[in-house]
Amino acid sequence: MKYKWPVIGHVKQLEELEQDLAQDRLGHAYLFAGPSQIGKMPIVRTFSQILQCPNNFCRECPTCRQIEKGQHIDTMVLRDEGESLKIEDIRELISHLSTTTSSPYKIVTIQNLERITNEAANAFLKTLEEPIPGVLFLMTSIQKQRLLPTLISRIRTISLHALSDTVIHDYIREIRPNLDPKMVEMVSAYAMGKPGRAMVFLNDPDSFRFYQDMHHQIAKFLERSTKTDRMMYVEGLLKEPERVPIFLELFVYVVRRLIFKKMEGAEISCSFEDLFNLIHRLDQARFELDHNVNARLTLENLLLDV
Repeated sequence: MKYKWPVIGHVKQLEELEQDLAQDRLGHAYLFAGPSQIGKMPIVRTFSQILQCPNNFCRECPTCRQIEKGQHIDTMVLRDEGESLKIEDIRELISHLSTTTSSPYKIVTIQNLERITNEAANAFLKTLEEPIPGVLFLMTSIQKQRLLPTLISRIRTISLHALSDTVIHDYIREIRPNLDPKMVEMVSAYAMGKPGRAMVFLNDPDSFRFYQDMHHQIAKFLERSTKTDRMMYVEGLLKEPERVPIFLELFVYVVRRLIFKKMEGAEISCSFEDLFNLIHRLDQARFELDHNVNARLTLENLLLDV
């Protein structure tokens, strides 16, 4: 590739972006869709620097440094700070696009576009249907399925995926050559394909231990646990709701590893049908929580089915 992108993996997708640049066929709106912590925002930031830098992405000029810090006047970033994206936000954004620019482009980054309300999405759709010359939208999403189909149809989607354990393992070995091999293996596994999470684990041992503990608790559910044990665990989860998505993600990971072990001939008491049904049940629980179904009811029903 021509440019040095600050991410690992996603080679095919990055080559497509570079082809767009080389062949002068940029889209007016890109959506980088995929799981969290796989490098979407670093890709968007680097793409902005390549487009705006007067020295072919030198990474040293004022433009590159301002974009790196989120301070470039013609490169707006609407970060996800837990608030929905309302129609007032879109109207303010559109009014900003009419101002003059001293840069090659006026770029707008929207993190986690799925937080846009339907009313705001319809207002935004009008801008996408009639592109403004020199304006590019670079957006990310971790839940593309929540976006209006009419909105997605006006945007070029770049799908990014979780990486293999091997890719993350090799990357950790490269940047931390003195790290204990067993630790490298565990971090690679618990990262679940997310290099950003792997870096969190390397820099925050408490976070890594938290994932380990939860993994062991889930394994215990599958091996031996009473209904009372499970209901008590639900009570603990509900006291810290931010743990619930991690719990469900780890649960899917544990069950998938059991499926792979069973395929390799390991003695697993559950049948393939039971394990695949549990994967489906977990996906259903995640869907319900994403759509604001009562968390207690969802978790209790899930763990009673285990």
